[in-house]
Amino acid sequence: MSDPASGAIRIRGARQNNLKNLDLDLPLNELIVVTGESGSGKSSLVFDTVYAEGQRRYVETFSPYARQFLDRMDKPQVDRIEGIPPAIAIDQTNPVRTSRSTVGTMTELADHLKLLFARASQLYCRGCSQPVRRDSAETILDALQQRAAAAGDPRLVLTFPVEVPENFSEDEILRLLESQGYTRIHARAAGRIEVVQDRFRMSNAERARVSEALEAALRVGRGRVDVHALDEASETRATWRFSSDLHCADCDIHYREPSQSTFSFNSPLGACDTCRGFGRVIGIDFGLIVPDEHKTLREGAVRPWQTQSFRECQDDLEKYAKKRGIPLETPWNRLSDAQREWVLEGEPEWVSWRKSWPGTWYGVRRFFAWLETKAYKMHIRVLLSKYRAYTACAACEGSRLKPDALLWRVGSRAGADAVLDPARRFRPLQVKWTPAQLEQAPGLSLHDLLLLPVDRCKRFFDALELPTQSLDEATELLLEEIRTRLAYLQEVGLGYLTLDRQSRTLSGGEVQRINLTTALGTSLTNTLFVLDEPSIGLHPRDMGRVIGVMQRLRDAGNSLVVVEHDPQIMFAADRILDMGPGPGEKGGEVVCFERPAALAAQAKSLTADYLRGRRRADAGLERLAVDAATPRLEVLGAAEHNLKNIDVAIPLNRLVCVTGVSGSGKSTLVQDVLHAALLKYFGRPTEAPGAHAALRGADRITDVVMVDQTPIGRTTRSNPASYVGAFDAIRDQFARAPAAKERGYKPGMFSFNAGDGRCPTCGGNGFEHVEMQFLSDVYLRCPDCNGRRYRPEVLEITIAPQGRPARSIADVLEMTVSEAVDYFAAFPEVLRRLQPLADVGLEYLKLGQPVPTLSGGEAQRLKLAGHLAEVQGIARRGTLFLFDEPTTGLHFDDIAKLLRSLRRLVAAGHSLLVIEHNLDVIAAADWIVDLGPEGGDAGGELVCAGAPAQVKAHPASHTGRALADYEREMARLRDSVPVAAEPAAKYSAPEVIRVHNAREHNLKNVDVTLPRGQFTVDTGGSGSGKSTLAFDVVFGEGQRRYLESLNAYARQFVQPSARPDVDAIYGIPPTVAIEQRTSRGGRKSTVATLTEIYHFLRLLYVKLGTQHCPNCDVPIRPQSEDAIGARIMAEYRGRHIGLLAPLVVNRKGVYTDLAKWAANKGYPALRVDGEFLPTRGFPRLDRFKEHSIELPVADLTVSPAQEKALREALRATLEHGKGVAQVIAPLDELMKGGALSQATFSTKRACPSCGESFAELDPRLFSFNSKHGWCEDCYGTGVQLPGFDEEQSGEEIWWNAWWEGEVEACDACDGRRLNPTALAVRFRDESISDLTRRPVSGLSQFFGNVVFEGREREIARDLLAEIRARLGFLEEVGLGYLSLDRSAPTLSGGEAQRIRLAAQLGSNLRGVCYILDEPTIGLHPRDNRILLDTLEKLEKKGNTLLVVEHDEDTIRRAHHVVDLGPGAGRLGGRVVAEGDVAALMRAPESLTGRFLKQPLTHPLVPHRPTDARTPAVQVSGARLHNLKNIDVRFPLGRLTVVTGVSGSGKSTLARDVLYDNLKVLVGEQRRRGAVSPVGARAVSGWEPVARVLEVDQTPIGKTPRSCPATYVGFWDAIRRLFAGTPDARMRGFEPGRFSFNTAGGRCEACEGQGVQKIEMSFLPDVKVTCDVCGGARFNRETLGVLYKGRSIGDVLAMNVDEAVEFFAAHPTVHHALRLLQDVGLGYLTLGQQSPTLSGGEAQRIKLVTELAKVRSPQPGPLPPDGRRGTEQTRHTLYVLDEPTVGLHMADVEKLIRVLHRLVDAGNSVVVIEHNLDIWADADWIIDLGPEGGEAGGRIVAQGSPEQLAAAGQSHTGRVLAEFLATRGQSPASARVA
Repeated sequence: MSDPASGAIRIRGARQNNLKNLDLDLPLNELIVVTGESGSGKSSLVFDTVYAEGQRRYVETFSPYARQFLDRMDKPQVDRIEGIPPAIAIDQTNPVRTSRSTVGTMTELADHLKLLFARASQLYCRGCSQPVRRDSAETILDALQQRAAAAGDPRLVLTFPVEVPENFSEDEILRLLESQGYTRIHARAAGRIEVVQDRFRMSNAERARVSEALEAALRVGRGRVDVHALDEASETRATWRFSSDLHCADCDIHYREPSQSTFSFNSPLGACDTCRGFGRVIGIDFGLIVPDEHKTLREGAVRPWQTQSFRECQDDLEKYAKKRGIPLETPWNRLSDAQREWVLEGEPEWVSWRKSWPGTWYGVRRFFAWLETKAYKMHIRVLLSKYRAYTACAACEGSRLKPDALLWRVGSRAGADAVLDPARRFRPLQVKWTPAQLEQAPGLSLHDLLLLPVDRCKRFFDALELPTQSLDEATELLLEEIRTRLAYLQEVGLGYLTLDRQSRTLSGGEVQRINLTTALGTSLTNTLFVLDEPSIGLHPRDMGRVIGVMQRLRDAGNSLVVVEHDPQIMFAADRILDMGPGPGEKGGEVVCFERPAALAAQAKSLTADYLRGRRRADAGLERLAVDAATPRLEVLGAAEHNLKNIDVAIPLNRLVCVTGVSGSGKSTLVQDVLHAALLKYFGRPTEAPGAHAALRGADRITDVVMVDQTPIGRTTRSNPASYVGAFDAIRDQFARAPAAKERGYKPGMFSFNAGDGRCPTCGGNGFEHVEMQFLSDVYLRCPDCNGRRYRPEVLEITIAPQGRPARSIADVLEMTVSEAVDYFAAFPEVLRRLQPLADVGLEYLKLGQPVPTLSGGEAQRLKLAGHLAEVQGIARRGTLFLFDEPTTGLHFDDIAKLLRSLRRLVAAGHSLLVIEHNLDVIAAADWIVDLGPEGGDAGGELVCAGAPAQVKAHPASHTGRALADYEREMARLRDSVPVAAEPAAKYSAPEVIRVHNAREHNLKNVDVTLPRGQFTVDTGGSGSGKSTLAFDVVFGEGQRRYLESLNAYARQFVQPSARPDVDAIYGIPPTVAIEQRTSRGGRKSTVATLTEIYHFLRLLYVKLGTQHCPNCDVPIRPQSEDAIGARIMAEYRGRHIGLLAPLVVNRKGVYTDLAKWAANKGYPALRVDGEFLPTRGFPRLDRFKEHSIELPVADLTVSPAQEKALREALRATLEHGKGVAQVIAPLDELMKGGALSQATFSTKRACPSCGESFAELDPRLFSFNSKHGWCEDCYGTGVQLPGFDEEQSGEEIWWNAWWEGEVEACDACDGRRLNPTALAVRFRDESISDLTRRPVSGLSQFFGNVVFEGREREIARDLLAEIRARLGFLEEVGLGYLSLDRSAPTLSGGEAQRIRLAAQLGSNLRGVCYILDEPTIGLHPRDNRILLDTLEKLEKKGNTLLVVEHDEDTIRRAHHVVDLGPGAGRLGGRVVAEGDVAALMRAPESLTGRFLKQPLTHPLVPHRPTDARTPAVQVSGARLHNLKNIDVRFPLGRLTVVTGVSGSGKSTLARDVLYDNLKVLVGEQRRRGAVSPVGARAVSGWEPVARVLEVDQTPIGKTPRSCPATYVGFWDAIRRLFAGTPDARMRGFEPGRFSFNTAGGRCEACEGQGVQKIEMSFLPDVKVTCDVCGGARFNRETLGVLYKGRSIGDVLAMNVDEAVEFFAAHPTVHHALRLLQDVGLGYLTLGQQSPTLSGGEAQRIKLVTELAKVRSPQPGPLPPDGRRGTEQTRHTLYVLDEPTVGLHMADVEKLIRVLHRLVDAGNSVVVIEHNLDIWADADWIIDLGPEGGEAGGRIVAQGSPEQLAAAGQSHTGRVLAEFLATRGQSPASARVA
């Protein structure tokens, strides 16, 4: 094996499937081809191991909720994999089956076209077909000059329309107009007045006058102007209409502004309302109703009426046909069109069933319309489904879009005519255009483009020249991207596809090549792409294109691992990994791993033998000659799709190959035309055959069989042996064994699908399926049968043919086909069935291997083996077999076996027609039909037909040339001498992420370069755009590009970010965001669930826990059937009981099959969710609801006389219920409607003391998110929440951020969240709740000491590894103090973020870009250094780090810093500096650089002296949570900081003890009540405090209508300003008119929210900007009132910085706005919705609200008694929790001064903080510690900053001493605020 490149994926101990403990290094940034025989382990290595691990690790970065939908791969069986990048599989499966998925959506071309049409298309009016443009005063003036000159310079009257509102009279409007100077009225109409603006002739009017008049008319007329040309009699002879809106003035039609969604059929805004974007609707297919046109009406031509249920309809048909003279004995295909229409459509006189029947014939269509009214019945729905088909939507004619979207066009008429015949342009139904107008219209609509083949579409865009006004840089890049992606499709040979082609109609090869172009289009780097045979479906001529695409992906910095057998791709690879040496158990090893040139020299490689020509696939096979006498099947005039009226003759009893380049028409000819026509000929149901003139020679074949690659089995019980019929023969042999005969065993006893022989525990599956809520389901070997599927007694039966070793039925299922052929050599019937499996190359499969695990190629060969097994020994000949690329997934040696199998079919008298590109198969064919010469429009012709030699000689045949070249190349390789391998070339992409012209939010065309593989900090002032750049642009785009590899269903739940407004991003790897806003969970989330440790603990308790009785506290044990019977006899004696077997316990589904099974067993009813339902006519259950279903086995009265019957019934019940039986009593109450009691009895789990039985342990029993496990009082929250119920998840915002009540532990479960049954399960004598109450460090120690033996060790191996690793990573990020049951809402943002960071440490991903949002929040400087060390570990693994941060230590540790600014909001959004710290300090505009160069010196304000005489609140004996009975003083009238390492007890002391107690004490003082302190022994000295207020980070409002302006309180003043304007007074508008919370002035369409929620059944609900108010929140009349030229909506959209200037003359408003500026919130808009604010922003807004109340501070210290003046002047004590969150250094300075302002006003401020600048400026510091968790909770030090620094006893003191040494100053030199 060659030495790997320096960067490699290191695989150690891979044991997946048949891999033999492989150790392998796969070099990164190379194209590696993995080849080998089928079953040699290629897919096991590439997909099940490498891809599974790369995909799994990246998917684990998503939330647990999102992962449910992401189809995460299972963890492979491998010791370890290191250095693996995120992986994307480009395979042949298309997970999206919806009609809305098309080639355009798969390639993202649909998205790009939406953008292009939204930006650069031209609208044409649906009425007059003229362009619709927005007019301005200048354009109207130019038009008037031209029109006036042409009309002879008439006198013109310029008018504008004024609508009369419903609440105004016309006189009131006229008076209002008169007050503005408008006195002349041109015309009146209902609700509308046309007002004269001016009169003039263009010849003598000054341009300035006309322009000014037009501008005024447009303004007052709301964008509409009419110009009337008068004749000599002053009568209007022409009216010219203009509009500044998107409005056709001539037709008076208004059009909506276009957006991307307008042109999307996946959006509710763009999708056709009738078909919802599908383009088609479901209806009845008459081809399915009359499948056999040779039958007469009497013989049953109308198929649905031949069943007993609808036989009367057949009678009606014959009765009325006789009356109307319709022949009953004439075949359907010979009836006239009128006669057929009579049968199908009925008689035109029909009115309704009530009025017309009997007497008028209803027809087939009305019969089905009647059936639709009965569709609520299950059997009717089944019947309808058999005859339904899709037809084009009549409303949109298949275009999928709303009518207006089709009025927009791009391009010129010449460009459109060059690619599409004008007569074939799409004409929407709703337009009034004539055909001539349509043909003359410039350009093409979106639907026209989507219907074009890619080749023509590419030509159109290559020639497209957009108007100058549309062609900005972004549009130019967009156009280039469209051209590039179309070129990608051409490069991989898909130029013949249309963008509207539904993805579900694509072949596997086409899907894979489209996915390949999508991967190329995403421009990802550092990604592992895994491909599965990209050559499938490709003609050899096109192979070079795919190779080029893969090499381009590699050169972009990615790694490619390709499973492939094609020689061209092998020789283009950097390395070839050959697996083998054989299939199945003989494989799983690396035969060689070399460069292509070295592979051919390998002597042991089967692949090398074929590449060197030492072996040939067609060796020993002879072709059959075709001559004039050979019978033929002829298709004449085939014209479907691109077929050009061709005639094709197919020789019969021969191997015929249909080939041609991709898109030449092969599948159309064989599948759509020939196969469908033959099915129609044989009278079998089918869709209408493709267009053709005639089919001849069909009478020469007896049947037609299509062998494609569709799945052949859905359940794990389907296997190769049963598919070919061998298992029946094998079971017969076992039933003939002497032991079986003695016991009376029939063949059915040896079935694992049914009968009494299978294992009752696993039902014959051999494994136990354990459902996991947020993890992949777990499959465990069945503990009873040990995976062998059968009961032990059945396995005692063995056979030993011809003295061979005795084998049981389970042993036989474990045999491979080759082993079984040898073992059963003496049994002809078994051998006859098994031999075809070996003949088609499947000898390595195990007989019992589940069919769903087979590849597409294996499934296709299994079908072939089934047909071979059927035809062997059968006299019937003449079947035509149609194969669709049977070589899919086959190695050279497998192709040789396949060819021999095909020859056997031909020898048996059958005919074979094979669609194929493989040159070995083509060369071995008897006859070749070559279509082409190209694909798409240039294909569809018969290039040539003949033997291979004739095709090779044809000059125009690409196939002939490929055959000749292949033969020459193989001959050259055979004769050449192997040479030493050349060194592999090195490919490197630029190691940077480059963002080009980012304009998202406030970014101003930002260009930035971020080094990959390094640590970059993104910083800048608050609102400067740093989070926008990091998260909305870089993270959003990186994750979105990766998610494009997922299916659309999954993406709607993950909800990737929208495409950011950026021209381009290059070199971006997959991204992972570790944010604070999205890291915390709800009331039911804990540290254990967030880290997923809890999921593994649940599984641990299910498998290894010991269940105890919750009542008796004794371990439960198995209970005998006799014991259960005795209990029932004793407890229910004399009562009428029912015995029920539980079949389904709380599972979702419809269960119709279960009802059918019960009915067949003779059971008349099932009990479903407590209700008895009949098994015949069983209703369809709600598939999304959990159901419990029991089988009523017997009902009887318990008495000694009935004991035998009871025990027999109990035995049957326990058998059906798998050891569980339920007893309901008394049944007499059932008739009366009374209540029934129910008891459960189990043979497996019962209390030996009280006899109570228990259900099997299930992971859901330990989940407090599931009703099976949660405490029934608190529903799993662990606390008392009035109003909380089982319908709520705990994630709702009102239980978290908005919750304002007290939180007390649930009395029922004592805060443990689970029910008594769950808490009674123990592991090592501890319940799961006991374990999770431990801190991380304690639990880590527990699992470090636990020892497992035997079976426990095997079960716990992976579980223990996962738990230990996750606990270790939590300790590594400094969270060892957290207890695992800590509720998620109580975590700080920093703690939640570090929990996610710990998960990323464990992922071991490589090449990812991690984006962090201020990870230092909530961290003590000591912990911050630990965090930075952790980040460096992530970086050293080959990852990129982009950190949004203000922390100075973090900035100085970074390799690269990007500083945005220079201001906030509109003043920010530019890169002011970039580089290292020194570069920032040199940049003059960099605020960050300035503070790094000249940091703050402290104190900013002189420290206020604090000593023992200073009034203070004294807290004595604080002991809440981890506080250790501490005494602490909080000086009054001072700025006090509470600090300490994470988990030391800061928040507990300041918030839970000080604030909570003061809030109660201050309140009770007014009521003169006595209060006992909570969490402390005593609280004293609080009397001077008049009010206590916590300024926390909870949202400022509970609805989107709450915003900074309303919360701070100055919005009322602004409303009064607007109400005072002359316009408002004239209209009678009061201040309430300008409120968006009340009706009257607000926009009622969105109720003042500015956005509308659109609910869609087929897509997630979407919020869009209100199309009525445009997001302005108010109606038109309200917005018409202007103050200083701005509307009330404009003011809401202002940011604070703009508003400060705008309201400078209004002190009340201006003061509040200045305060918002002072705390660093100048970038917020006044109307920003509260849910979009961060916690820090909300906290500072609350601080401003308090500051706004302080207008006249009384500076100075409090007097010794702590009192200052009256009750009204006594001060407030403020408690703030980390107010520096999200603040830049410059904003921290502002915050410090604000806090001092509060203190100077006579208040006290207590701040929980880690910021060193805040520490240094505090009057008093209380330092808790010394560590976190149980090691904290003590006072380490307290005093002034200088005192703490001098003591140096604590982490805080040491850091503060270092800080003050460089930043401190003497108090005398401190700056005064």
